[in-house]
Amino acid sequence: MRGDVYQIACQPGKLSQVIDYLRKLEREVYGTENFQYSLLKDDVQKLYKSDQQVATIYSAFAFIAIVISCLGLLGISLFDIRQRYREIAIRKVNGAMLKDLYVLLLRRYLGMLLLAAVVAVPLAWLAIYYYTADLVVKAPVTVGLFLTAFLIVAVISVATLLWQVNKASRINPSEVMKSE
Repeated sequence: MRGDVYQIACQPGKLSQVIDYLRKLEREVYGTENFQYSLLKDDVQKLYKSDQQVATIYSAFAFIAIVISCLGLLGISLFDIRQRYREIAIRKVNGAMLKDLYVLLLRRYLGMLLLAAVVAVPLAWLAIYYYTADLVVKAPVTVGLFLTAFLIVAVISVATLLWQVNKASRINPSEVMKSE
């Protein structure tokens, strides 16, 4: 009969029959009506509930940090490019092409982006390694994970900078020289 329990338990929707059988079996063997059970998937879910809550909180704070850093990048690039309006105007008067202005203004920011990635990737890998040290089943930490994060940050950063550089490259040099 015990082999039958296994076969019934493997069929979907037969859990109540298995529980009734186990309740009856406990009554016969132990003579008690205090049958208590828990499912393994429920126990595992309870074990990882706090980790899921922590992951949700980390995700929310990571999103807030990304938004704040994008606003900071927008502010820094706006300030830096406004400081360089006169230089941009002089270069335009001397015949600088639009692509030359893009290269000039984006070079420094792309260097900082690469430096930030060089610092952040090992720190993030260490944080992930120590956080998952006690977990039995670990998600693989691959280069693709860091590359995806870098590409997302690079796209956001470059889009912000291109918007600022495009705006600065469209200025009228005569108006900048009058205001300086």
